[in-house]
Amino acid sequence: HIVLVAGDEEYRSEEGLPMLGKILSQRHGFKCTVLFSVNADGIIDPDAGGSLSNPAALDSADAIVMLLRFRHWDDEANQRFEAAVNRGVPLIALRTSTHAFNGLKGPYEKWNFGNKGGFGKQVFGETWVSHWGRHKVEAMLGVIEPGAERHPILKGTDQIFADSDVYEAYPSADAKILLRGQVLKGMKPSDAPADYIKKRASDKLEQGVNSPMMAVAWTREVK
Repeated sequence: HIVLVAGDEEYRSEEGLPMLGKILSQRHGFKCTVLFSVNADGIIDPDAGGSLSNPAALDSADAIVMLLRFRHWDDEANQRFEAAVNRGVPLIALRTSTHAFNGLKGPYEKWNFGNKGGFGKQVFGETWVSHWGRHKVEAMLGVIEPGAERHPILKGTDQIFADSDVYEAYPSADAKILLRGQVLKGMKPSDAPADYIKKRASDKLEQGVNSPMMAVAWTREVK
């Protein structure tokens, strides 16, 4: 049972995750459930950051695919999500899931983005730092990390390209980096690598925008 959890205001997870769930269910035989942020009328609304439809589905999740940004669910949803994490359910966290929660109160304040990186830093090994490259101007070419060529997650991949920029990211030392993002000069995979100097948000030091390239995909095991 794969539970896909949508909830962001920018990257259209409420459209993309149902598509992914359809592929996983119809082509690969998984049972899939998609959860959404919904408003008071029960209509899908990415801006309803305090909402999670059908959190009980998390109780039987064998894997969770999440694309979240600054959610602030109620205690019931948080408890069910935390229980899934604590029983070791694999998490596949996309894009803004590094800063999945903000505005939580009480026992779940530890997950807030502003609380030392929150859930992203604690579980995934990194939180939101900054955009790296020029947003909506420079695309990304995925470069496989040396030694990760045979990793099963990368099996069957060819060229990896995204028409979005890279994030500044420094996964924790116990993470295994799979891909780095080469910032391009334009929005096509054939464009040359960017070659300018950029100041890091993390420590204000300067480096080449691709020297080194930022990590864009990694795995981490957390007990």
